[in-house]
Amino acid sequence: MKRTKSGSPIRFAAMIKATKVLNSLSILFFMAILLLVYAYLPIMVDLNVEGLKDFHKQTFFYYIVGGFVVVNVILKLITSLGAKHLPKEPQAWLSAIIFVINFNITLIVGFIGVWNNPAHIEPESFAYLNYMGPVLIVIWVVGLIFLFFKKK
Repeated sequence: MKRTKSGSPIRFAAMIKATKVLNSLSILFFMAILLLVYAYLPIMVDLNVEGLKDFHKQTFFYYIVGGFVVVNVILKLITSLGAKHLPKEPQAWLSAIIFVINFNITLIVGFIGVWNNPAHIEPESFAYLNYMGPVLIVIWVVGLIFLFFKKK
């Protein structure tokens, strides 16, 4: 197996490419879920948060898209600037945070869609969607810590 100058295998360059593909797919998946949720939302979207009024479904759509874009731009800047000085393994793992966060946001949007359609779907049976994202983030953090402290 070929090695780079730093001694790490070229497979980590392939992992970075794979995470870029996953990041692109997560954006497409997010848009597909958001459009599906938007199609079935009532006119006024209830987020069930104290002190927060209901949103019109168009306002909800634009807030979610805007927030998604802002989060992705910030994550892209952090991963591109922060990963330059890291070894290849953590650099590849760090680039996967974009996919993890996008997947988490997609699950939240999906649950909001379920929450606002109680006549068709029982929200209680989809409560696990709220836990999948944080569990995935914890797994990602544990993996990053493992990469930094593993023996060379």
